[in-house]
Amino acid sequence: MIRTAWVWLVGVFLTLVAGSLLIFLSFFDRSGKSLHFFARLWARGILAAAGVTVHAAGTENVLGDGSKILVSNHQGYFDIFALFAEVPLSFGWVAKKELYRIPVFSLAMKRFGNVLIDRSNREEARRSLEAAAEQIRRGQSILIFAEGTRSPDGSVQAFKKGCYYLAKASGAPVVPISISGSYRVMPKGSFRPKPGTIHLVIGRPLHYGEAAAGGSNGFLGHLRQTIITNQVPAS
Repeated sequence: MIRTAWVWLVGVFLTLVAGSLLIFLSFFDRSGKSLHFFARLWARGILAAAGVTVHAAGTENVLGDGSKILVSNHQGYFDIFALFAEVPLSFGWVAKKELYRIPVFSLAMKRFGNVLIDRSNREEARRSLEAAAEQIRRGQSILIFAEGTRSPDGSVQAFKKGCYYLAKASGAPVVPISISGSYRVMPKGSFRPKPGTIHLVIGRPLHYGEAAAGGSNGFLGHLRQTIITNQVPAS
């Protein structure tokens, strides 16, 4: 209980400080580099408070010029901190509308280049994906959780079509990211983080034309299998 209270206290404090700083910097830094730098510090601070270690492999796969679509599975809230902490790339998110209810954090997210998506409204979701595709075409890398929500049991659920649409509409390479261990740190429905290790495996970029022969199902099936294959087994 004391550890949980400590992690939440640190998390709220760092979110208020980092969020306010990101909002301020967003008016001056169009490149987003300083924003990502402080977002990384924010994430690493929360991970340290929770006693969570992140091991990342394949970070070279996100280097190089041009925007990218980062596609990841989603095991828990700590995925966000792990990705910000270890992915060496400035990126925005396709984020669910519920996160925009958090004071300061919500405004910081909007200034950071994130795209709000309302999963309960198909038309609004479509417009959000169109906005995300436009940002990608303009050079902004975007991360999307392919399952659309956190997995209830840690396994990789069926993929939504959002990442397929972004790849088709933008022409940007898709970088698969496999997350393992986050479910054991804080699973869906729990608010008590536990110390542990999260593994990120960043796979080689996949281009839309390479796996589009089977349409959306073929593309998503290939992408999902790549993410599953690259996961690190529980020790």
